[in-house]
Amino acid sequence: MATINRPWGGAGRGIPFPLPRVNGWVLASVLVLGLGAALPVLQNSIATSRGFDSQLMDARQAQLRSEIGLLEADVARLTALDRIEERATALGLGPADDPIYISVDEPGPAPANIPAEHLPGDVPSPDEPAPWWQSLVSRVPLPR
Repeated sequence: MATINRPWGGAGRGIPFPLPRVNGWVLASVLVLGLGAALPVLQNSIATSRGFDSQLMDARQAQLRSEIGLLEADVARLTALDRIEERATALGLGPADDPIYISVDEPGPAPANIPAEHLPGDVPSPDEPAPWWQSLVSRVPLPR
């Protein structure tokens, strides 16, 4: 009996597995339908999370407004004249019995050492305003 040098059972050749041919149009349509089904769910999820964020921001804003109100009430209490007078009396301060008045005859420095934002701005002259029709005529282009 003769033997042939060959592995048994076709080992090494691989098992033939038929792959189905996929049509590109079918695959694209399945992807489009899947995205179309997933997008409303994603949009709803995003809208819901933004709604919760908005509610949190509204609650934080209300909390900050209440804190501002408390601080304003505290400032009003601390700046009340009765409280300031009471505190000054507790510190031993009182009205002056014999005030001293000082007059300064020297002028201040020649250029004002005041920042420009604190200087008074140009005051417009109180001339009569131009008639309404002049503003319309000034906008009409003249032919050359």
